[in-house]
Amino acid sequence: MKKNLLYIGLLVGGLLSTSCNKYLDIQPVGTVVPTTEADFRALMFSGYKVYPEHKSYLNLRTDELLLDEFSTDLATLKDLYLWNDQNPDRNTQSMAWETLFKSIFYANHIIAEAKDKAGDTDAVKQIRAEAYLLRAYAHFELLNTYADNYNAATAATDRGVPISIKVDLEQLFAPATVEKVYAQILQDMEDASALLQVQDQATNVKYRFSRRAYEAFEARLRLYRGEWELATKAADKGLAINANLENLNEVGSKLPNDFESKEMIQAWEEVGKTNVSRSTYISPSFMAKYKAGDLRVNRYFQKLGSDYVSKKGGDNRFNVTFRNAELYLIKAETAARLGQKEQAIAALTTLLKNRLTASAFTTAQVKLATLSNAELIMFILDERARELALEGLRWYDLKRTTRPEIVHSYQSKDYTLIQNDPRYVIRYPKEAISNNPDL
Repeated sequence: MKKNLLYIGLLVGGLLSTSCNKYLDIQPVGTVVPTTEADFRALMFSGYKVYPEHKSYLNLRTDELLLDEFSTDLATLKDLYLWNDQNPDRNTQSMAWETLFKSIFYANHIIAEAKDKAGDTDAVKQIRAEAYLLRAYAHFELLNTYADNYNAATAATDRGVPISIKVDLEQLFAPATVEKVYAQILQDMEDASALLQVQDQATNVKYRFSRRAYEAFEARLRLYRGEWELATKAADKGLAINANLENLNEVGSKLPNDFESKEMIQAWEEVGKTNVSRSTYISPSFMAKYKAGDLRVNRYFQKLGSDYVSKKGGDNRFNVTFRNAELYLIKAETAARLGQKEQAIAALTTLLKNRLTASAFTTAQVKLATLSNAELIMFILDERARELALEGLRWYDLKRTTRPEIVHSYQSKDYTLIQNDPRYVIRYPKEAISNNPDL
């Protein structure tokens, strides 16, 4: 135990000596053995800080981007772009594994020690709640990346990912089933729910979990599990706290994924890494999803010669984990999947009114009324693509729905991810396997 605590203390000191994001407003606190509320808040900050930027790299696998073959980052990105997980170049950027478990490690220590060491105050309860949610969310991301989609009929035998719920630097973890990993995630969420003290975080600490973020997390999780009623219920609870949207028709409106946006729920994950943003163009086929009068075209993207590039990344002010637009889209999709067409259109039109010009909105309303339920679901999935572009969710949406064919070109050659390709489930990283034979 002493070795574990020393390791944590040294890591905290090292991480907290670095400069903070300009909107985080954190005062560095370093200690060898965390014992006070401030110590555990600092430890919790470290858990947030080391969390990986893997969704930026998942964007490369989707239909959103074209890789610039003259990019200085080409060697680190091309194999991600080409879905070459089996024999990547040694310079290839690794997908997140160790860093996710490092965040979990911080959360585990807080869960194990904070109450006994720092007391049972409301502030400590909030820190513990955030730790439970960080641990749950990291396991959720591991599942979405490295395991198949949740299927109630097979989840008890489908291979998931290792579960880490205790501080043990030398433990080797074997994969648990998808069912067991979800059971742990849901237990952590239940434990967090009982401890949460903050309904909605202040802008300067918007990276932290809150009750509002909890509801958004549950809504996404239930959507991915196909639990439509539960997803709707969670989305409604989140929107009951704050249902605002940025209206792109208004002068001075912010980018919806700006951390100061009125619809921001949690501004945490760096989904637009600079090395990806400067090395890619927006795919013309993806740009074709936007129709005339869609205000997002000029807000999300900008022209560079004959191409479009993203305006949503390259700055930590655009970090995002959850925002209200996703909750409206979850309400729309779940209602449509339940055959509740009127409710689906109502949720969808609330969003579209804030994203389209008045004339385009009128046209969209007319079109929505003519769609069959199956066509409406496809429209909503396309709307998720348009609204949440380059926020790291497109890969998960493709994986959990139709797993379509995607073609990427590189050096005049086409590379194809075929329909239902096994590579929609990413292999465990080689370094993880070499370090842990139990994988």
